[in-house]
Amino acid sequence: MKKRLSLAILALLMLSLVAVGCPALGIRPAPEGPHPAPLKEWSETFGGPGGEGGYSGAQTACGGFIIAGGTTSFGAGWADFWLVKTDSQGNKKWSRTFGGPYSEWAESIQQTACGGFIIAGTTHSFGDGEGDFWLVKSDPQGNKEWSRTFGGPERDEAVSVRQTADGGFIIVGRTRSFGAGSDDFWLIKTDSQGNKEWSRTFGAPYCEIGHWVEQTVCGGFIVVGNRNMRGATWNIWLVKTDPQGNKEWSRTFPDRDWELAIGSSVQQTACGGFIIAGHTGKLEPDMLLIKTDAEGNEQWRRRFHGPEWDTGTRVQQTLCRGFIILGHTTSFGRGGSDFWLIKTDPQGNKEWSETFGGVRGDWPSCLQQTACGGFILAGTTESFGAGESDFWLIKLAPEE
Repeated sequence: MKKRLSLAILALLMLSLVAVGCPALGIRPAPEGPHPAPLKEWSETFGGPGGEGGYSGAQTACGGFIIAGGTTSFGAGWADFWLVKTDSQGNKKWSRTFGGPYSEWAESIQQTACGGFIIAGTTHSFGDGEGDFWLVKSDPQGNKEWSRTFGGPERDEAVSVRQTADGGFIIVGRTRSFGAGSDDFWLIKTDSQGNKEWSRTFGAPYCEIGHWVEQTVCGGFIVVGNRNMRGATWNIWLVKTDPQGNKEWSRTFPDRDWELAIGSSVQQTACGGFIIAGHTGKLEPDMLLIKTDAEGNEQWRRRFHGPEWDTGTRVQQTLCRGFIILGHTTSFGRGGSDFWLIKTDPQGNKEWSETFGGVRGDWPSCLQQTACGGFILAGTTESFGAGESDFWLIKLAPEE
């Protein structure tokens, strides 16, 4: 399953599928940095005879891991939310599906303060429109405690959820039911039981798509996504709000050659600024890393690329205050598309890089530095596993 939540990513996957259909090109090593990449400790796949897509994951408080996405092998409908919980070695402890007769896919998961899990995605089985935000809360064993839908008569799709300092939840995605344009950022704040406290839309007459939300140290929220300027090209759009969701400022980051620029994730850094991962360029895009100050003003940007498609999916500041970026590459690796992991110093200069994949298509979606200093990667693989596509979980050792 490769349904994604932006036109740009849909286009990327279509092109990647074309690449998957081509003969394997052999090993294409990623360019090395001045330091060695950490060793892979283990990897595991999870799936059935159909298609599974792993879209989000995290380390849990017990040291294991949780992955969320969609499944066509299990569940009640054409596609359902699928959660897989593992121990610290990647062995499956349990899995759960949530869904109705039509299609649902989970895009974001986080362990909550109570030890359970909050999952956000899109439902076509429940709600009011062509697709609605679906928020599901489970206990620590993955049993559903409650669920809520948010939407109007048209298509609304949730992409990212985080628990807030007050115990509630913040969700971002795209809406066609509300707002000023064909698609707008839609930010929803709920209480601890998923009841809506407020919602805000951000957009213009054209198209805006929210991809990631985080609560900032001041209690407000930072959202990154894409903005279509005057119906022409896409720019990265960064929006900062106060704790009530009122916009304080926004910044756009275009491609410097007036091509496409896509923002996939954002994190507040230790210095109070923000780090953004995405990609830039139309025909052969490059992985993009942008660092801003606390007001969203660009301080530097770095591009990482080969001769083909290279994109940035997730970014995190590491314990050493550098950055780790996970993305997708067709320039390097073993197959039509591979995971591409790059570690930088605090100024965005590459220290090492590594690819992970097989001879077919592999798409990354999740990155986290673990409590031991290693890294966990998650996504979707067509190269390994039991079915058409499977969840793929990879654990790396700490850096040397």
